[in-house]
Amino acid sequence: MCMGRGSQMGTNARDDFSRAVKQMLAERVNFHCSVCDAPTLGPKTGTTDKRFSVGKAAHIKAAAKNGPRYEKNQTPAERKGIKNGVWACATCADIIDRDSDAYSVADLLRLKADAEWVANIRAGKPPGSELSALTSPTAIKRAVDVFCSRESARQERIDPRFKVGVRMGESGPIYEVTAKETVDAQLIVTAEDKERKVQALRDFFNYGGHLVLDGGDLRMEGSPLFKTDEAAATRWQLSSTPRPVTMTVVLAEGTGSPLYIEFIGNGTQGNKGARLQGTAFGGMLTAILTADYSGALTDFTFNIDTQQWASKPVRRLPHFSRLHHIVQLLASPTQVRILFTHEGLESEFGTGLFDGSETFRPLRALFDEIAIIRRLDDFFDLNLALPADISDVLLLQCDMAWLLDVIDLETSTETEVNFFAASSNQAMPLKAILANQAPQAMTLKHHIDLEIYGRSYGPFGLEVSCPAVRIHVVGPATIESGVSVELAMRAVEGNHWTPRLVDKHPESKMVKQAPAATGSVA
Repeated sequence: MCMGRGSQMGTNARDDFSRAVKQMLAERVNFHCSVCDAPTLGPKTGTTDKRFSVGKAAHIKAAAKNGPRYEKNQTPAERKGIKNGVWACATCADIIDRDSDAYSVADLLRLKADAEWVANIRAGKPPGSELSALTSPTAIKRAVDVFCSRESARQERIDPRFKVGVRMGESGPIYEVTAKETVDAQLIVTAEDKERKVQALRDFFNYGGHLVLDGGDLRMEGSPLFKTDEAAATRWQLSSTPRPVTMTVVLAEGTGSPLYIEFIGNGTQGNKGARLQGTAFGGMLTAILTADYSGALTDFTFNIDTQQWASKPVRRLPHFSRLHHIVQLLASPTQVRILFTHEGLESEFGTGLFDGSETFRPLRALFDEIAIIRRLDDFFDLNLALPADISDVLLLQCDMAWLLDVIDLETSTETEVNFFAASSNQAMPLKAILANQAPQAMTLKHHIDLEIYGRSYGPFGLEVSCPAVRIHVVGPATIESGVSVELAMRAVEGNHWTPRLVDKHPESKMVKQAPAATGSVA
């Protein structure tokens, strides 16, 4: 008897809702599911005075111990009160009551409030017309959020093997479908350039990553979720689960000054191998490492996004000096060591040679040209900016090495300046005069005009001086009246040449027919 009564009490341990509470929960959402918006009430087939219901009142906080979201501090009255209930269809209610990870208390309270809000704005209006009546941006955003939430739940009901996220894009809803378990599916490529798309898919499945295909290029089979009868899929975006990875690349470790570069990114895995991809220097430098599990293939690439410098002042190009140094290091085969860190654990991938002598040749030319422009900009105070299209840097380039040699005389090891002169008197033994001449101060004056990226700058007055120089003839030469011979002025030991800007008119003017960067000296 006692055991029987104990068993009877055990079956009543749940704090269930009363009929009145269930009825009110249903009426407040117009008998629609608060999660997926499905109607839960309809006429019973074959009758004129009966109806059927597929709705249930689910508990926000569990009705009994060990249930989802159980709150021990709730009183029995609170547990079975209307504030603790949410009306849902049978499928969504079962998920709420049985899957503790599906919804939090906050999620269910939001779903309940949204459902009652939608029922309120629908009341007395034809289906679909309630949205056009919304004028407040806040109300419109809420309506969009409610749609996305309910559409997500509706899609997950179609195939519970997937988690479906829905968000609103510029041209319509975007569906993000993630498999909860292994799903057998087929991808059928229908694109005109089939081979290229198939190769892209093969690479994705081999190493993971991120792949975007146009909607008309691909058809997926294996789940009712993949059917696009209701609306055409305009784009497919395939992604494998990325893992945060820090990749450290050490260049020229065998030298006295190795360079360490830290790339922040992600690692992905596929059927054949893994791929690590990360960026450094504000996203300007990208490193990609692809490796097979078997060790048969290891591919490592660098990419520099110089377009970030478009239209920027040449004196303020982000990370130019360090990137220029990297490009110079990779001009010849360079030892590379790679380490990566995941979840605090550091591992060494390996060491090898990276040969960028050919692949980086255009990049080296670009960086060298920008370095020249930066030096000219600094010396002449031109306030130059790079072109909007970075490729124009090389298309509009010209040999300015001669001018760079002049303005860098003071810091270079060069002590000799060459020029041409002609004797006006044949009887004068020029060689003898030069040989017997004592060292003296010398100043060379230059008149310079510049045209860079379609604009003219100048004129500039440039003086190059040295306190003590000797003059001699270059090579064997026959001194004849009126015939130029090459002479060299060499700084006496302990002296050096100093360039100085003495007259500056840097205003720029547009050039009608813009040539490459040029200069002239008078």
